[in-house]
Amino acid sequence: MGAAAVIAETPYYAARDFSAGSLHKLLVHAMAAQWVWLSRWRGGSIYRLQDVPDYPTRESLLTRWPMVHEELATFLRAQTPQTLEGPLAYRNNRRDSVTLPLGELILHCLDHGTYHRGQINSMIKLAGGTPVSLNYYQFSLENPAW
Repeated sequence: MGAAAVIAETPYYAARDFSAGSLHKLLVHAMAAQWVWLSRWRGGSIYRLQDVPDYPTRESLLTRWPMVHEELATFLRAQTPQTLEGPLAYRNNRRDSVTLPLGELILHCLDHGTYHRGQINSMIKLAGGTPVSLNYYQFSLENPAW
């Protein structure tokens, strides 16, 4: 969000010929997907992914995403090896019943999020901004666990 925040309005909202179509739309999608997964992991059922009409401006997204991020971090910190290995049943957007270990669903989220973060970086570069490092090694160096 920091790299996207400095992009001027016109290129931030400009339609691109890949992914969600604009930097704003892709950022909203990434945030909304985090919220859907967190809701499922907590036992909730959300069948509609929030979209640009729900967060039409950069400011609305900047207000909501930190709240989603904090709730997601709180949920993840509370997990144990047992809860990560345990089955989690939920219904997907087609309302199909799915059961997988929570840890596998979290890995899916991380993997798919990496895909979108790469797209976001590409859109930031196309908009004249400076992409950020997506390297996990660099993140670990900057955020040591010990």
